[in-house]
Amino acid sequence: MWKENLYQPMEVLLKERDEFPVGEHQHSFFEMTYIVEGTGKLSVRTHDEAKYYDYHAGLLFLVPPNCVHTYIVDSRSCFIFIRFTASYVTDYVNSHIAGSLEAQSGFRVELCGVDAEALRSLMALIAGEGALRRMLTDDLLHHYVNSVILLVARSLSGHVTETDRADTEKAQYLLRYVQQHIHQPELIRLEALAEKFHLSPTYVGRYFKRNFGEDYRQYVLRSRQRKVEEMLAHTRLSVKEIASQMGYVDSCHLSRLFSQYHGITPLQYRRKTKYE
Repeated sequence: MWKENLYQPMEVLLKERDEFPVGEHQHSFFEMTYIVEGTGKLSVRTHDEAKYYDYHAGLLFLVPPNCVHTYIVDSRSCFIFIRFTASYVTDYVNSHIAGSLEAQSGFRVELCGVDAEALRSLMALIAGEGALRRMLTDDLLHHYVNSVILLVARSLSGHVTETDRADTEKAQYLLRYVQQHIHQPELIRLEALAEKFHLSPTYVGRYFKRNFGEDYRQYVLRSRQRKVEEMLAHTRLSVKEIASQMGYVDSCHLSRLFSQYHGITPLQYRRKTKYE
């Protein structure tokens, strides 16, 4: 079973599909899906049985981490995918509502009255900003997404239990810790994680793989490379300065790893993103 991870706290994707490109899969993060247009079904597998939820324009679905699902497109569909980690909710939205999102029931989110109107307006704004990518788009998207998360949490309030919270709390805390310290390699070595989270040094890697479906070292490599990509594309920092901030031995080490991962040098990547 393919499990997808997120290499940044939050992202927004706008996609049009005649058919969904992947079959059943799961995430280590939350994914909200808003249907802009089209019809089809959300398929969710629980206990080896698939359940189907019809979708059409204006509906919102929330798929929590580790849920096996896929979409079946009946007519060409336009989706807005809002993907975010539990740590994003804790750090940027409200530290008390991640449990409400985790314990949601039925996958389809029902908003009523003024909240439903607000959701439609916010999704229109998100679609507009995501399509045009103007100055301050990223900042505005964060504000719009945070408002959507709060609206959804309000509609789901009351469903969370202590058992629901305990099932994912430790793993999500470990993931959040790794994300927060991705620029400090000495703090996220397996031995350091084992000591901090009271796990066996030989078990930490398996624990991460069991919860997030990805090799830990590969996750760290991809996360660090994604952060370097962002700094190359959106700052004027030199490669030497980026290497220092991200905890690489030196700029040569960073350039070598970056070239192995991307097939181009950091400066080539910066020039490429500048004109895309």
